[in-house]
Order: sequence, then C-alpha cells, then structure tokens
Amino acid sequence: MGVLVTYRNALLYYALIPGIWLSAILVYMGMGEVYLFYLPLKLVVISLAHSETRWDRFMYKYKFLRLIAWVIERTISIPSTHFAHHGLTAKDGISRPNGNFGNLIFIWDVIFDTARITRKYQKHFGAWNQLKETWYTQLLFPLIRSKDPMSELNSIKTKNDYDPSIDHQKFNK
Repeated sequence: MGVLVTYRNALLYYALIPGIWLSAILVYMGMGEVYLFYLPLKLVVISLAHSETRWDRFMYKYKFLRLIAWVIERTISIPSTHFAHHGLTAKDGISRPNGNFGNLIFIWDVIFDTARITRKYQKHFGAWNQLKETWYTQLLFPLIRSKDPMSELNSIKTKNDYDPSIDHQKFNK
C-alpha cells in the first residue's frame, strides 16, 4: 500500500465517476466555493486512507479516543478500513476485496452493508491474479483490450470474472 495506489485507475474510470460529474455541475451552477472546500478535503482523506503510516492505530491505542475512533471509522475512510479493500483475499478475516469501497465517505459502506471494520491490518495486498498486461492496456481499458482471452481486460464481462475470496487458490496453483 501507499499513496501512489490512490490514482492507479484506467482513464475511463475517471470519466464515469459520478462525483466528478456532480462537482462539475455544482461549479457550473455557481457553487465553486463548496468545491474549493471539498477537493482539498477529499485529497487529504484519500491520501491518508492509503498511507502506509497507519495513523489510525493511535486512536485505537488509547481508551479515551475509542469513541472518537468508532465515529470516524464509520464516517470517513481510514487506513484500517480502506486497506481491507485492497487486501488479497477475505480468507484472512480482515480483507474485504469486494467491499469497503468508500475512499472518502465510508458511511455508504456501512449503510449498504459492504463495510468490514476490524481495526486490524492484513499482511497481503494487491490483485491475486496479478495482471500481466501492458501499461497502456491497463490504463486505456476498455478502449484497448488484452489479446489474452483469459485476461480480465479482454472483455468488459467475461466468464473469467473471478471471486478473489474463492478463486485465488485455483489461480495460484
């Protein structure tokens, strides 16, 4: 993990994020002042959520901060909750590769039951299938697709859509 993971997405991903479109609409409607507050806040929170510093452990360490920690970890994304999203497999009891999606407002994960809050950190991160694709295929997918029919970047929807919690063992054999 690290803050460089924060912006590692395909370019089309940024064109489809509702928050970017909503921000543009709000600025167009004259609410640019709100955006001037929102943007730095979002950049700080997502950078801290991806931080290797694990600053949230401080809140768990002291009893008088635990209530504050309980509120914060359910409101915004912090390292222990967002690291779970980047975990290799849910088999470790900490990771939630198919959850903990929020990179700013974590309460949506709580509301839609995709949250896992353990206050622990897993040992293994990353994509279990380790894409072996060129940088431009990864960055420009689905405009440029993989030539490998077994790659997840070969098609938007394939029979090769795996559940990392189950399929990583078969894949790594």
